[in-house]
Amino acid sequence: LPTIPACWAAQLLPASIEYIALLPTGNSCKFPWYLAIFAATQNADNRTKMARSSLPTLILATAVTCVLAFVAGTACRVLLFHPRSHGLGFVDGARVILNVLKENVSSNTSYADSENSRAGDASNDATRAKKRTMSAAGKQNLPAPRLHGGKVMPQTRYTGMAFPENGRGRDAVRSSHDLHIQEQEECLVTATGTGENNDETTCRSTSSSANNAGADAPPPAQQYNTTNPPPIDENEEHLPAGQHLLVDIKNVDADFLNSEERLAEAMVEVVALSELTLLSYHCHGLIPEGVSCVGVLLESHISFHTWPDEGVITLDLFTCGSGLLVPVVPVIERLFGVPVEGAGEYHPPEGTADDGEYIPQEEDYVPPPRMVWSHVLRGFRPEIEGGWRPLEADIGDTLGKLELNHKKVISTTVTPYQQIDVLDVIDPLHGTSRSYERSLHPEVATYESMNPELYRPNRRVYLDGVLQSTSRGDESYHEALVHPAMFAHMDPERVAIIGGGEGATLREVLKHNTLEEVKMIEIDEVMVNASREALPGWSDCSDLEGSASSCFDDPRTDLRCEDALAWFIDRFSDEVADSSDDEEEVDSSDDDEGDDVIDIDAEPFDVIIMDALDPQDNIEFADALYNNDVFLGSLYRALTDDGVLVLQLGESPHNSDPSEQTNNKNRHHIMSMIEDIGFQSMHIYEESHCGFNYPWSFLVACKSDKCRFNWYRNEAEIDLQIHYRMMRTKSGSSPLRYFDGATMKSYQDPPKAWETLYCRREPVPEHCNEYRGYRKGIENYSIDNFEVRMSSIGDGAGRGVFAKVDIPQGSFIAAEESYKKVHFTYTTTYLMEVVKGKVQGADDLRDLIQYAYGYGFQEKVVADYEYFVDSGILTFVNHGCNGTNNIGDGSSGNDEGSTYFNEATLDLSEIINPPKGSRRESTFDPVVDRHLHVIATGHDAASRDIKAGEELFQNYLFFISWAEDWKDEVMHLQAQCRGETFGQIKADENEALEEEEDSSDDEEDDEDSSDDE
Repeated sequence: LPTIPACWAAQLLPASIEYIALLPTGNSCKFPWYLAIFAATQNADNRTKMARSSLPTLILATAVTCVLAFVAGTACRVLLFHPRSHGLGFVDGARVILNVLKENVSSNTSYADSENSRAGDASNDATRAKKRTMSAAGKQNLPAPRLHGGKVMPQTRYTGMAFPENGRGRDAVRSSHDLHIQEQEECLVTATGTGENNDETTCRSTSSSANNAGADAPPPAQQYNTTNPPPIDENEEHLPAGQHLLVDIKNVDADFLNSEERLAEAMVEVVALSELTLLSYHCHGLIPEGVSCVGVLLESHISFHTWPDEGVITLDLFTCGSGLLVPVVPVIERLFGVPVEGAGEYHPPEGTADDGEYIPQEEDYVPPPRMVWSHVLRGFRPEIEGGWRPLEADIGDTLGKLELNHKKVISTTVTPYQQIDVLDVIDPLHGTSRSYERSLHPEVATYESMNPELYRPNRRVYLDGVLQSTSRGDESYHEALVHPAMFAHMDPERVAIIGGGEGATLREVLKHNTLEEVKMIEIDEVMVNASREALPGWSDCSDLEGSASSCFDDPRTDLRCEDALAWFIDRFSDEVADSSDDEEEVDSSDDDEGDDVIDIDAEPFDVIIMDALDPQDNIEFADALYNNDVFLGSLYRALTDDGVLVLQLGESPHNSDPSEQTNNKNRHHIMSMIEDIGFQSMHIYEESHCGFNYPWSFLVACKSDKCRFNWYRNEAEIDLQIHYRMMRTKSGSSPLRYFDGATMKSYQDPPKAWETLYCRREPVPEHCNEYRGYRKGIENYSIDNFEVRMSSIGDGAGRGVFAKVDIPQGSFIAAEESYKKVHFTYTTTYLMEVVKGKVQGADDLRDLIQYAYGYGFQEKVVADYEYFVDSGILTFVNHGCNGTNNIGDGSSGNDEGSTYFNEATLDLSEIINPPKGSRRESTFDPVVDRHLHVIATGHDAASRDIKAGEELFQNYLFFISWAEDWKDEVMHLQAQCRGETFGQIKADENEALEEEEDSSDDEEDDEDSSDDE
């Protein structure tokens, strides 16, 4: 419609201009244009001309309008949608538009010619037949999908849609092929567009042949066999779930990435080796380069795309079949990771003289194909009661990380008890694949090649999918498990290991020169053998003098591949202990005839190490291990009197976790059982460098509280013990890579989260409200409110401390001064006593000892024989005889119901041990262990109202912690209260005064003698 008025305007415009030109000069610019047009139409000649030229002009204008619309529409379509137009400038965009216009004009011309001659033009039919023949010949170079041996041809229905060969959607494709697994006979074709191939085709198939791989159109289907369908595997799971494998490979040969034939062969081979069923696949060679292929699997699909210039291919494989896809990864790497020539080597630049003096440079390195991949589980699966699928555990998280620079499955072993997976991984946080490659070329001087051990992949071990150990965290984990317990014992000679199939726990135990025998009891013999092969570093004892290359072969090692629970119960349970007195000793030997004989009187162990499953593992065996009271009782009886038990407790708790009573019942039960069964000291600690994603917790339990002294040694003492205890190495280096005195110091105090969870117990332990910082709402009377003067109980008591103001009951007494105490540790006290007895003239040392004993008080927080001395005036507080004490620390207050109330009511024939100086009411008490200094030094409080001017008194009975001193100290206090003797300080001062007087008399005698001379 717009063409008609345009045509008329084209005719009227010249006449109007001509008419206006005839007007008088000066009037043409003022004459209205519309009147000129009207005047032109009133002229008879003009109307005749317009009538004669209207039809040709109309045809011409219509043609011009169509051409302009075609050009504009094509240009817009190319610029918006054409793949080659993206990001181009004006000139390049115009060039693309012109090329497309030529192609479309040629295509439309060919289409018009074919339409005009369709009725009888035999030459065009021959041309199309020739093209189809050439296309079929090209397809015959591609491999046909093939059915895996033993599989039955699947029953499928095919539906497809393809662009016409001359359609505009194919302008970026240089070739297209589709191949099917079987010949089809019967197809339903519904025309949905223009062109030979633009049909929607639906076929049904059951044929087992694959001989139509070169057909031009989708193959026809065979008749569906409803009488004898193929058999169905009833054992195969058909779940709404699958596995998704994503693979990216770079540094691949460009010719391979641009070849449909080679890529199709690789895809068919991958599917065949994966035991999947490829129904059909479709490949497109792209312009100017690259290939896209998709294969339709009976189980789902496989697809990839290539960038030859960049040497990159990305592949996607999804399957809902039951077979695992992880084993397919090395197959994909082998078939699709085709290296370029000279990959993995250093090549001098072209033109470099080959004189043998070439020094490899970083830029001369030709990188090999590098692959990253990800495997994830998709869909929905039913939960497994009392367990999990390995790929749903830690290993699934690792396999699902596409960002890992290097990831390789080293081995997978299925034993009668578990599945063992070993992987090599390079995390980008700790290294790169390129750094690892540099470390493999010692001929090139780089930091990596000179320190290759720092750039090795991190080897990880998974049991049933749960991460057990890593090469990066091997030493820190196993040294943290073994050595704190070994050094907590004074002289460990016999050690038992429960589990530890990798051999690393055994390796650490064998580093102690006090060891005579270590019995390793591992139920899974296959695990031990697999560790020898895949984890040689875990059991490497080759550097220890007197050992073997493998720790399993060390002469001190007694390896037993049997059930540890049964082994200990059969030898150390209650029933065995009760019957051992009545039954005859049964000899147990290491020969084959004695394998079935149980040694009832098996020798106990100094240290037992449990390196078994994590308590958090929700499986039946973990429940049996950590909830078996008979087994735990057997472990207790299997230890010597000073024996030590250590076990790993799994992932450390967080401050925000609920109580272990509800959140981790296995761990709570075994810790409660260890406490109840008779262990005297428990120490919990954690290590955050074990190679896991979170800190790891360990527990040491001592059968005797003597181990507390060893546990709380200072850094220098621990380093000295390491020097004495550790086996010498052939290399001369330290056998320990991680553990030392400073590390042990970090283990001595329990982590804050364990204290928090302990105080979330029901009922809340008393210490949680007593020692966790200052209690709010209690008034403190500072040291300015007290003074020192001679004691009110007589000259024999010496000085005393008096209140200057009234102090209500319960108030703190100079709390700010309570922690300013001089600490004489057990080691310090012991050394002073030894030196005093062996060194003559050690008068100053004797004075120091008298100061500690006289002014200080004993505490049993760490060991039996420690002293604390107040550094301020509170050190002059005297003992309150006959229960007259008016201050205390709360636990030792004026409780008339207490057996230890005062020295007058104390019967030494009944009370033969001192009060529990450490106030450790339970064996496991992280509050006490985290606040040892607070508890030891304490902060005094008024046990009753104290008036101004009244002297402060304490109960010295609670200052005695050493059992050997108990009786003598009580009797000495009783004598003091009867006025028969002085206190230690007063006695020392009197002795000093006497010595001073004697010295003064001697000086006077000397002066008299001098005068006489």
